[in-house]
Amino acid sequence: MKKKYIVIFARIPNTTNWQDGMIQRELAIDNICKDIPRIYIEKVVDINFLKYPRQWIKTAFNLKNEPPSLINTANVKIYYTILKKQLHKLLKDADKIYIHSLYHLGYIPEEFINKYKEKIILDIHGCVVEEIKYNKEHEKLISKYEILEKNFYKINSLVAVSNSMIDFYCKKYPNIQTNFITLPVFTKLKNEYNVKHFEKRFNILYSGGAQKWQNVDLMVDSISKIADKYNITILTPAVDIFKDKLKKYNLDNKVTVKTVPASEIYKEYEKSHLGYILRDDIIVNKVACPTKLVEYLSCGIIPIVLQPSIGDFETLGYSYILNEDLINGKLPSIEKLEEMHRNNFKVIEELDKIQQQGKETLLKILQ
Repeated sequence: MKKKYIVIFARIPNTTNWQDGMIQRELAIDNICKDIPRIYIEKVVDINFLKYPRQWIKTAFNLKNEPPSLINTANVKIYYTILKKQLHKLLKDADKIYIHSLYHLGYIPEEFINKYKEKIILDIHGCVVEEIKYNKEHEKLISKYEILEKNFYKINSLVAVSNSMIDFYCKKYPNIQTNFITLPVFTKLKNEYNVKHFEKRFNILYSGGAQKWQNVDLMVDSISKIADKYNITILTPAVDIFKDKLKKYNLDNKVTVKTVPASEIYKEYEKSHLGYILRDDIIVNKVACPTKLVEYLSCGIIPIVLQPSIGDFETLGYSYILNEDLINGKLPSIEKLEEMHRNNFKVIEELDKIQQQGKETLLKILQ
């Protein structure tokens, strides 16, 4: 009897990329199937298309300087690079093939997708085509990924981060019969509700980077209008970027900007009452499940939003404050704010139930 194993296509999690949201999800999925032997593959190459195959292979397989993998290698084999002819045998003998994102689906030769479609589980992660259009980068690749998405009709299962993501793809590709699994992955920072008291001059937080979708300029403009009323802290790896932006508003001495280790983020969240998460009303945000928003709600931080349609949170009934109302001083009473805080913890408990159900469903397919 052949040994059971899963082939997983993913970026290999390591000590330099572990904070990336996609990598965090990969590690969470790996934890679900940790008792099953896994073979990780990062890149697939067809030697027939290489101009200097010997030199390339020598370079590609000399990986002594790679950062150490964060995957528990006791039950795992890792291929940072694999040749197409080697891949065929691995896929043939695999029980399941788990692919992280449409990007990695694009690494697999089309004939292998068609041949092994019944084994394939694709973790969608996000709306790749729509993300490229929104960021206006690599637009030449749009048609490539639009073609790849047509494989959604073929493959065994699609794993989505939210029900709204499933709804989106069902409308985009009518009559799709593929098995969908809703699986948001996150760690609750708190397992029980504790009252958070609001005072007249309370604390407002932003936790995150300076990427386009974070609407950083809009947030700094908002902060400039309320900085005299509240204590404001920005937790970010992009300290210099934020300090430069704050200087333009003469806010560098009124706002705390710093980077803290992951072990200390919880302490900062515990002190905070409101938290910025300004996402535009676009499909990329409507289908998402931002880790930041989960962390805010589970720690009693009421989100400050540009608009409320973020993932499944609106459907689940989360409480929020509109950025416009914050700027105009139209905040609820202290009693109402504390009620919103309690409600948001219930939302996280409901989301956690969805997560646990998704994990169980996925594990049954993989075993």
